[in-house]
Amino acid sequence: MRYSIIAAVIVAIVAFLWWPTSTTERLLYQTQGVTHGDIESLVNTAGTTRAVVTVEVGSEVSGLITDIYADFNADVEQGQLIAQLDNRSFLARVRQAEADILMSDANVSQQAANVTKAEAELSRLERAYQRQLQLMQQNLTNQTEVDNALANFEVAKAQILVSQAQLQSAKAQLTQREAQLEQHQLDLDRTQIRSPVNGTVIDRQVDVGQTVAASLSAPTLFTIAQDLSEMQIEADVDEADIGKIAAGQQVRFQVDAHPDRQFRGVVSQVRKAATNVANVVTYKVIIEAPNRQQLLLPGMTANLNFVIGQQQDVLRVPNAALRFRPAGAQQSAAQTPDRTTELVQQLDLPNDKQRKVQTLLRDFNQNLQSVRSQQSNNPMANPRQQFQQLRQALNNELRMVLSEEEFNRYQQLMSAQREQRQGREQQGRSAEVWVLNAQQQPELRRIQVGLANDEYAEVLSGELQTGDAVIVRAVRAGS
Repeated sequence: MRYSIIAAVIVAIVAFLWWPTSTTERLLYQTQGVTHGDIESLVNTAGTTRAVVTVEVGSEVSGLITDIYADFNADVEQGQLIAQLDNRSFLARVRQAEADILMSDANVSQQAANVTKAEAELSRLERAYQRQLQLMQQNLTNQTEVDNALANFEVAKAQILVSQAQLQSAKAQLTQREAQLEQHQLDLDRTQIRSPVNGTVIDRQVDVGQTVAASLSAPTLFTIAQDLSEMQIEADVDEADIGKIAAGQQVRFQVDAHPDRQFRGVVSQVRKAATNVANVVTYKVIIEAPNRQQLLLPGMTANLNFVIGQQQDVLRVPNAALRFRPAGAQQSAAQTPDRTTELVQQLDLPNDKQRKVQTLLRDFNQNLQSVRSQQSNNPMANPRQQFQQLRQALNNELRMVLSEEEFNRYQQLMSAQREQRQGREQQGRSAEVWVLNAQQQPELRRIQVGLANDEYAEVLSGELQTGDAVIVRAVRAGS
């Protein structure tokens, strides 16, 4: 009995060890059809609406606000009085300056009379001197009288010069007083705050009774939008997308105030100055948008779609199919040229830096492939943020390895590569998709793709036609 129990236990153990412990797994391929339809490539961002011309109206003089003639949303014309400062002290200065001018004018007249008097005295003394000379020739006077007459004549000539100088000084003082009057008159005029442009008051920052202090800078009293029938939007575009934006491109946008309406605009300017906020580099893009119905107000947030390209009724393939690749399949060498080695060689770095940069770039490419692979398994994922984080992390590590000059050269080379890649994409690029053959196994098809958006890519040529089912993902299923 004992041996039979032992034998039964041994048999049970052997059976347990030899019995399959797991079910056989097989791959199930999910497919999606190749269709005809429209493709629109967009770049998404957000911006803020602003008036094309916004003028801040301030005050160049200090004083108390006594009257306000324009309120919020008021339409004003150029030169229209919109506010008044207390002008009593300025009026007093003007009257004082006018009195000073009268005094200076009287002084000029007095000095002119002194010049006339000095000229008459000079003429009398000149005649007296000539008589003394004649008498001296007739021996009717002595040399002392002649010398005295000559001295008086010379003094009179000097007095003429003094009187003329005093007249010039009086005239200069009069000019100075007139300039002071002009300055006081100008300050008096500045107590009247007038609109510099035709427009609409969108902000008022003062009230009656408030004191305006204009010391080092002019305080802002009103903000006037010159023409609200034309608006502009300032949008921040990521550095990865700025190469796709150009002046003249069409833009569609929406604002939260009118969610059911779609507005249109045109890119008017792509500014070259970069903005770096929290290690994210963006560029300012200006969009002009008509606002005839004045539904857009300054300061609204606009959700923008830049239209990069449009194609209608074209053969299109899902982007997930372009990213799918069966296990063990290698990407064609023609599709993935070794741009890392080429880039490192163009940088012309020392050997130690060359090895470090090449390692960083290869790690970055592997991380990108990993993110794309995760996206192919999860079509609802949005990898844009992960791409930006990986790119910023790479830039931070390269800054620690490269000098500033070397890093700038690296950015220039990367920019040139992006332009070349965009040029190739405009002419079409090679891609690979996989379909199921008769044995329900993946079969490679090579195609040329053109315009693409977040969901589809245009098929320019290749081994696909409408109705073909391309593999978008593979899942493991037990049997």
